[in-house]
Amino acid sequence: MSLKEEQMKFNRIAKVMLAAIFGILVVAGAATAENPGELDSLWLHTSDARWEKTEEGFNLSMEWELYIRKALNRRGTEFSGEWSALSLEDVDYTFRIELASDSSFTNVIKTEETTEASATVRGLDFESFYIARVRIVDPPINYRDDFASGTIYKHEKAVGGASEDNSGVIGFIKFSFKNGGWQTYVIIALALMALFGVLPLTWARMRLANVFPPNKPGFLYSALPFDRVGKTDHLSPRGNVFVREVAKYWSRAMAAMASDPSDWESTEAFIKASAQEQDEVKKRRWLDIGLPAIEQAIDVCKNGVPGIKLKKKPLDYPLPRVLLAALENQRINRNNWWTSQEMDRAADNTSFKEIDNLKGWSVTAFWAIGSIEPMLGLFGTVEGIQKSFMNIQAQLKENPDSPMAETIENLAGGIHQALITTFYGLLFGIPFMLIYYYYRGKADWIFSKWEEIIIDLLNRA
Repeated sequence: MSLKEEQMKFNRIAKVMLAAIFGILVVAGAATAENPGELDSLWLHTSDARWEKTEEGFNLSMEWELYIRKALNRRGTEFSGEWSALSLEDVDYTFRIELASDSSFTNVIKTEETTEASATVRGLDFESFYIARVRIVDPPINYRDDFASGTIYKHEKAVGGASEDNSGVIGFIKFSFKNGGWQTYVIIALALMALFGVLPLTWARMRLANVFPPNKPGFLYSALPFDRVGKTDHLSPRGNVFVREVAKYWSRAMAAMASDPSDWESTEAFIKASAQEQDEVKKRRWLDIGLPAIEQAIDVCKNGVPGIKLKKKPLDYPLPRVLLAALENQRINRNNWWTSQEMDRAADNTSFKEIDNLKGWSVTAFWAIGSIEPMLGLFGTVEGIQKSFMNIQAQLKENPDSPMAETIENLAGGIHQALITTFYGLLFGIPFMLIYYYYRGKADWIFSKWEEIIIDLLNRA
């Protein structure tokens, strides 16, 4: 066979082989076109997710759609750029709605299956957080889906129930007891104890009519803050009758401690009298005038002014006890030169004792409560803020993709506690500190008034 014939034979064989290869490719392409399902890409798209609040609980209604995108080669690695809708009537798929408490769906709480393109999950809890998605139960290859998420906020009552009213004083108090933390209870308990226990006791003890024996009997006269002159003054004609009566006798006794020319036959005799003679006259004046006057003043302190009715014995009032201490000291020391100093010492010591009794523990209690209340409020503030950040930390640890609404809700819960405790701490702490300074100032004024009365009596004498 010649070389030309061999080349022609080789060309015929090559053409046959090329034709065969082309035919195989055409048949394979046709087979692929006839059965493209395994090479298509499916997309399950959640188009709508609605949360509905009812009397029984929350309902979740979801709708979804199926899309397909076809492959261009057998490997399925290259696709057309357009997604086309796929009717659910052409496929036999079962869909499952999954509700979980975290975005990774490790804790699936509730599921619902259907063959339709929509479904409703009913009876979800009010005080829970859900993330929802739709999946195909037995998905084909190259399947993907997206999911819809939503937060169910915490509600106390369902639709149709009586809504909780937090307006007004009563509503705010209810809200405070619910969200304020244990510090709120302690703050309010201390405030109630002070208002209904300590304050009435202090008010009754430090009324002027309970310190100075009043001119008139009766609750209104002693309780109401009028006629201050009649309760405390000793110089005015409208002043305190008890103090004026004691001052009358005490001044007479003080005047009897010294001699004057009227006690002698003449001024010349007074001038020429020896020291012994003057002492004798002073002793006579003390025995005749001074000592009886002191006894009468002491009797007034013990038994009161004749014709003036008091609610209790005179010595049950602090002022008569102060005056009695000075009078008894003068009676013991008689008309010696050191008597005045001893009277001052006795009056001062008794005054300090009586003032301490007036203050007692109750005035100090106002200072303690007024200081503790804001500190408890600050403690609640710190705890509330710490609680907020701990809740947010736990939430993000469980569900890193949680929505902002839940984060704000967790933050608001602790901030509520912080602000409520701070509010109540300042609300009660400031008034109690003002009450403390008021009664401390009143006690100082009473002490100064006692000193004024005694010094004035001594100076007048």
